[in-house]
Amino acid sequence: MVSEGGGPMRLLTRVSMIAAGRRSRWVVIAAWLAFAMLAVPLQADLNERAADESETFLVRESESAAVKKIVDERFRLGSETAAVIVYFRESGITPDDGRRADTDALALCRSAAIPNLRMVATPYQRACGEADPLDMSPGASLLTSPDETVILSTVLMADDSTPDIEQAVAAIREVVPPATGDESGLRAFVTGRAGFEADRNAALGGVNGTLLAVTVAVLLLLLLVTYRSPLVALVPLAVVALAYLVTSGLAYGLVAAGATDISGQTTSILVVLMFGAGTDYCLLIVARFRDELRRTRDVREAMVAAARRTGPAIVSAGAIVIGTMTILALADFNATREMGPILALGVAVMVCAGLTLLPAVLTALGRRAFWPAVPRLDPGSAPVITFWERVAGLVHARPGVIAAAVAAVLAAGALAGLGGRPALDFSESFREAPDSVLGQQVIRDHFIPGRAAPLRIVVADDVAGKVQSALTEGTHTPVADMHAVARSVGADGSSPGAEAQGRPGSANDLITFDADLRMDPFSEQATDAVPALREVAERAAGGRTVMIGGTVAENYDARQALGRDTGLIVPVSLALILVVLAVLLRAVVMPLYVIATVILSFGFALGVSSLVFTHLMGQPASDPNLPIYAFIFLVALGVDYNVFLLGRIREQRRKHETRRAVTEALARTGGVITSAGLVLAATFATLMVIQMESLFQIGFVVTLGLLADTFLVRALLVPALAIMLGERNWWPFNATALPPEAPAHGESRRQPGRIVSASRTLPR
Repeated sequence: MVSEGGGPMRLLTRVSMIAAGRRSRWVVIAAWLAFAMLAVPLQADLNERAADESETFLVRESESAAVKKIVDERFRLGSETAAVIVYFRESGITPDDGRRADTDALALCRSAAIPNLRMVATPYQRACGEADPLDMSPGASLLTSPDETVILSTVLMADDSTPDIEQAVAAIREVVPPATGDESGLRAFVTGRAGFEADRNAALGGVNGTLLAVTVAVLLLLLLVTYRSPLVALVPLAVVALAYLVTSGLAYGLVAAGATDISGQTTSILVVLMFGAGTDYCLLIVARFRDELRRTRDVREAMVAAARRTGPAIVSAGAIVIGTMTILALADFNATREMGPILALGVAVMVCAGLTLLPAVLTALGRRAFWPAVPRLDPGSAPVITFWERVAGLVHARPGVIAAAVAAVLAAGALAGLGGRPALDFSESFREAPDSVLGQQVIRDHFIPGRAAPLRIVVADDVAGKVQSALTEGTHTPVADMHAVARSVGADGSSPGAEAQGRPGSANDLITFDADLRMDPFSEQATDAVPALREVAERAAGGRTVMIGGTVAENYDARQALGRDTGLIVPVSLALILVVLAVLLRAVVMPLYVIATVILSFGFALGVSSLVFTHLMGQPASDPNLPIYAFIFLVALGVDYNVFLLGRIREQRRKHETRRAVTEALARTGGVITSAGLVLAATFATLMVIQMESLFQIGFVVTLGLLADTFLVRALLVPALAIMLGERNWWPFNATALPPEAPAHGESRRQPGRIVSASRTLPR
């Protein structure tokens, strides 16, 4: 830790003194309440912005993103989002079923509930919408399954914003037969890109409220068990809630200014991160404040002392999380990149609240905050949890055995994940298959599988025929059918020249085609086929503009981007954490093995969860985002708890040599840091209530990793390694023990060869 005379320490002490002042504490509380009240109206606006995820899962500067941009900007009839209605009767479609499809189409045409409706078509008619001169859409034979059990209708909309898609799909499902079947047994499923987006958003709909309710309930229970006081259990939650409201307001400001974007996934993780990490920061101050109240009668003096002792660790831990989250802004994958600034902002606001609002509230409440377990003035005692005294003694006596045993367990778990897991396809993305997935499965079983999510191809019109032939003829490509959708036009109706990103330009007009694959477009096989398709198309175009986008290509580009992002973000994050720890501890050796142990717990969590998902849950596939998200959260937050322990070791080392400092620090901090670890693990576990498999997996892996870090790494492995290395922990800056100081008023009594606390002694 920095010395008590250092500038940073003086600044933290000054902040705490102001926040805990007799009059200034009310100013601090009023200011936070005012900021939070101003931010409340912006909550709805932020959620509305987060609901639109039309760009969230794209990759910046990728070919698929360029296709989407060109189609949106240059094609009058090419920028539609399609909802595919799957009419299914197992015994065979009847003439009445065909008439029902036509009737539904006309009803949808007359409906005012579908925003930006462009066209509705059945196998038998175009119910509404103008035909493009180049239109070669599939005819009735291609919209009726070979076994005549399925017919398809299409609803095209001119906008792909998520709220409009949700509204449109809801309106369609009100008109068509239910997925369970009508009175005649005819079933209808709404699928296609619009159906997928609507069902995904429905799975996340209201999730922030659910997460908040579950998180608050879990945290309240844990805090009541820890402190046995209802008031002090509510205080941290109230502080975090106000910080969350302020963060939401600031985040909306950033989004409105165009500085970043936000998605529903980001807002969900923001809730979990702020309530988990924020409550932990509050716990450290509350625990130290309670200790100081036993040593001094003056409440303000107790708070200043508590903040002086815990402030540097909180700021350092917060800096690690803020820095790590900010690094996410380097990612190419939009969902990852946009998450970074928002999460970093949330943690920064939480640190400020922990160092200002919490001290103000606690000093205003005084000892009453801990009722009925009010801490009594007892300067001669040092509160130590007996269980952690025994753990500290065990680690002190057998550091080598404990370090080897824990490392072996973690390594064995990590090895379980070396085989890797296939990526989740769309049908596996939900805990329970929604309407769109069921519809896609019907298409896959009875049609060309790619009909529900075609490739989108943009090509110069003078080579369009060559590209179409190259992609559809022969067995070397998996394209089964291709049909033109539209020709590019300028704002005045003219046909502009093309300057396509990532491909040579063409002076000719552009045409966009949809191409249906012979395979399930959401399978890994389809994703793997994208680079070969692009190579074939580019060769056929002979240097003219040609680009392939659509859902399948977007999945491929996302997978490639995630690999690149991992290769960049992981080393940069580790370097940042190493620098922060080296500055905090003024050493290199200890930061190196601390980072190594946290990486080991990350590998353990990923490996063991792989076994659980595959063999216990029957889900061998993995979300492609899982490794990088789990790494970021586990490493950043895992190092957090080590910072709390290491900061106390550094503090104790000002009185003792390293081995004794480690043992006493573990005995004194074991309870509060373990409680903090349980709190954070419990908050991430709430992600498992969400019906999206990706967030469920993130919640499971991070929870498992945090538990491993709390009970194995931080409680046993790191202290054991620190004891084994002794004074070498501090190489190269301070290889010898710091000069001992006289015990502070109320500190434990020391005797040679023993660590003496309230009632127990530990072998030295």
